[in-house]
This record gives sequence, C-alpha cells and structure tokens, in this order.
Amino acid sequence: MANNPNYPAMRILDDQYTHPAGILVSDFYSQPYGYTCYRPEGTKDWLIMYTLSGRGSIYNGDGEYLACTERMLTIVSPGTPQNYFTVEGYTWEKLWAHFLPRLNWMDWLPSSNTKGPIFHLHIDNENSSRALESAFRRVLSYRLHRDVLLRDELTLNALEEIILLVASQNQRKKELDPRISEVLEILATNYMEEHLVEDLASRVCLSPSRLSHLFKEQVGDSIVETLIKYRLNQAEKLIKYTVRPITEIALGVGFNSPDYFSKKFTGYFGISPSNYRKQQRDRVN
Repeated sequence: MANNPNYPAMRILDDQYTHPAGILVSDFYSQPYGYTCYRPEGTKDWLIMYTLSGRGSIYNGDGEYLACTERMLTIVSPGTPQNYFTVEGYTWEKLWAHFLPRLNWMDWLPSSNTKGPIFHLHIDNENSSRALESAFRRVLSYRLHRDVLLRDELTLNALEEIILLVASQNQRKKELDPRISEVLEILATNYMEEHLVEDLASRVCLSPSRLSHLFKEQVGDSIVETLIKYRLNQAEKLIKYTVRPITEIALGVGFNSPDYFSKKFTGYFGISPSNYRKQQRDRVN
C-alpha cells in the first residue's frame, strides 16, 4: 500500500544533509487489518511513528517482529528496511512523520535499543505521552495551514519537542532497573491480559515481594495500578476515536466488569466514559 516509488520520502538526495531539515510528509492513520508497508531498501530519511491505539507489527530483522501498541514510539533510521503492518483483528491508529533532522538533533536521536536496527520505546509517563501526542498534532496542524507565518520553523520546533521528549524518556528508561523495564514492557504490550505478580516475578528472576517493592519504588505505582492505567488509556483512545460500545471497549481492554471500568475511568479522567464520548463529539461538531 505504501510502497510507492513516487512517495515523497523516497525522493531525497543521497546526502541527507544537503537537503534542508524538516518534515517531508506526516499524517494520522487509522488503518484496519490489511494495511501493510514494505520498503526493502528503506528510505533516505528518518521515520518516526507513535501508536495511539490498536496494534501494529514491525519487522526488526532476524525473524523478530516488534509489537506497536498504545504509547509505543518507533524510530527507523535511514537505509533500514521497512516492513510493518496492522495485526489481524485490530485497527492501528498512529501518528507518523518522515523527516530530515537538524544537525544538532543527532545527539538526541537514539540508537537502536532492540536486537535489530529499530528504536522501540514505550512511553510510560502520562504527561510525556500527552505531550508527545500534542506535539505530533501540532506538526500536522502547522503543515495543513499554509497561511501561518513561519510555518516551517513552527513545524520544526514541534518536531524538535518530540525528539527531546523521546531522548528524555530514553534516558529515564536507562536509569530503570532492567527487570522493571521488562515488566513494564510486558504490561504495556499485553495490557488486556491478566498478570499475576508471581508470574511476572518468575519472568525476571525476583521474588514477588522484591518485585512489588522495587516496581513501586522505581515507577511510583504498583503493578496493578500501572496495568489499570494502561487499560484506561487504551480505552480512552477507543472511546474517542471509534464508535464501539463502551461495554465492549471495557471488556476488550481487560476489565471484567463494565461498572468497575466506569468507576475507574471516572476517577482517572474526572468524567464518565459516556460523557467523555459526548464531550469529544461535541468538540468535533
């Protein structure tokens, strides 16, 4: 679908720094199963993707596929083969941009943190997640409104904010105990499933009590509280961007009781799920 030889990101000079820094193309996608992108030679620019909801998958080489779930930030460097798609049974909602960086960004752009060439980071912090989405949407807004003065500079500044937020989150991840990072990754990728502390502790070779203590110390919330937040944030996106019944959404993200979901959602967002959906629709209209 996206393997188009006339795609703007494919028409860049061999030396990317002979081309002015900036965003080549960016958009919001909500793509159902069947959406694929395959560029075996990659592109000569950088690709950044931020998943809002649903589930995508991106090939990382050597038979490894990485899950693109809510709050997952993915960066693909120039020349890296690109092979990604929407997972069956899901709609993948993401914000993305192809860009050429300013030279000073190179100190902030992260190198691979996976077994292959791709950088893949879950944004745990709620404030950082909201800031990232806001900056992405400003990128889209500036590019659409050509009458805005200094539009290109405003767009670049919004993209620079994204790069700095990612660099900040990546540094925070490095400071976390790797066993806690692994548990966070498990919870973020499989938020709809039930997780026993005993099973998670076994995965990271800790006792349940030691894992619970260390997790609370480093993350600030308990394992159960963190899992509930992942589910609530996923539910919020589905309520906002889809017309699926709220009860179906509650069950789909891992809540066994719609009433319990409504109570938790209201406590977290300060508004009931049904009123939140109405509020979002009124804003659009």
